[in-house]
Amino acid sequence: MRRRLRFLTFSMVLFAVGAADNARAQAIAGVRPPQAQVEISAGYSYMRSNDVISGAPVNLNGASFSVAYYVKNWLGLVGEVGLYRQGNVAASGFSLAVSSYQAGPRVRLRRHSHLIPFGQFLLGAGHAGGTLYTRSLGFGMSPLGTNNAFLFTAGGGADWRLSPRIGI
Repeated sequence: MRRRLRFLTFSMVLFAVGAADNARAQAIAGVRPPQAQVEISAGYSYMRSNDVISGAPVNLNGASFSVAYYVKNWLGLVGEVGLYRQGNVAASGFSLAVSSYQAGPRVRLRRHSHLIPFGQFLLGAGHAGGTLYTRSLGFGMSPLGTNNAFLFTAGGGADWRLSPRIGI
């Protein structure tokens, strides 16, 4: 019951913010609301964890790519893809490849300054493969087989606007 009440309250706040934004845009005579924007990003990614059995470190290097389309000045839809790989997991001779595909909303606080904070919540799927999953792990043992799983990420950050077209 409490969870439903929180969800309902959060939904009502989002609706009120959206309605206020529309009312403000209509109240300003002769000024066109800002057009939708697209943000494209690419970056290096590093993931580290420990092997469950031996405790040896697993270090994955890769890249992530994302595209955000803003339907409002403050609300965007994000799609993100990540690809990560390690060639020799825990000196065992096995390779590991992980990929992720996610999408979801992004909310940003658009002010008239260079710093633009944002928060996002992404849902999607992950896939793990490589020889770690497709080769036998020992005599008489069958391969694990590739693995797919549901995943989500929640987080935020800030963009620093260098010019109207470029930010970091």
